[in-house]
Amino acid sequence: MKNILIFSIVALLLSACGGGSSSVNSTENNGASGITADKGNTSMVLNQQYIVSRGDQIFKESDLTKVRITHSDGNTRSTVELIEGSATLRKN
Repeated sequence: MKNILIFSIVALLLSACGGGSSSVNSTENNGASGITADKGNTSMVLNQQYIVSRGDQIFKESDLTKVRITHSDGNTRSTVELIEGSATLRKN
């Protein structure tokens, strides 16, 4: 299930960005990365929108995490919204 969710997010990012580099990277956080809510990291809140740019990363903190990504063509920034689970946003 985790692999399907990650694949779906990556595929969505690639298709939304015209097949180029993705604006946001999504990565699992199984404790190995040591991601915490400190300077540069934000614990995402359900149904709150965050503006992200190329290089920003989202670390999911549960298997049920779902994120909605909105990207407009010609814009270098996207909007992400946590719709289920928990995640941390790391701004680049």
